[in-house]
Amino acid sequence: MFKRMLGCIVVLAVCFMVPSMALGGSDAATVSITATVDSFAEWANAAPAIAAADWTAHISAVDQAITASLALTLYANVNTTVTPTAGASSGILTNGTETLSTSYKITGDVGTPDTDYKAAGAGEGAFFNENTYSVTHVAGDGSYALTLGAKAVSPNNRAPDAGDYSCGVVLTATW
Repeated sequence: MFKRMLGCIVVLAVCFMVPSMALGGSDAATVSITATVDSFAEWANAAPAIAAADWTAHISAVDQAITASLALTLYANVNTTVTPTAGASSGILTNGTETLSTSYKITGDVGTPDTDYKAAGAGEGAFFNENTYSVTHVAGDGSYALTLGAKAVSPNNRAPDAGDYSCGVVLTATW
């Protein structure tokens, strides 16, 4: 009787295991993922500089013009406007009370690049007088090359004081 009961238990256990083996399978879940990129523009270098060694020469004569250029990269994923404003020394190269005639131009990936230098200042036609540059975003291209050109000219009627002349320009990207 014991063997018979054991046999029934074994048969019942096998019967219960067979349906559970037959019920195996798989089920997939498709996960939807979303991330957001906001519109933005930023300079690759937040503190660029034109150093004394970047100029075409040192001023060594009356009415001498020298130039320098600074390559800038603007990362933007939206149409952007770049506006120059005067920084240190009102954007005019200065050494104490001495100044050099200073002018600028912006070229590169802008809607209307400058063809010539514009005098530093806020007067009519000057570089800091409501002067803006448009950068049009192209889908898939988020890197735009701009060049700030600077020109310094010594006075035409006297020798300027020797030394280093400095100033600043602020380029603001707005979107």
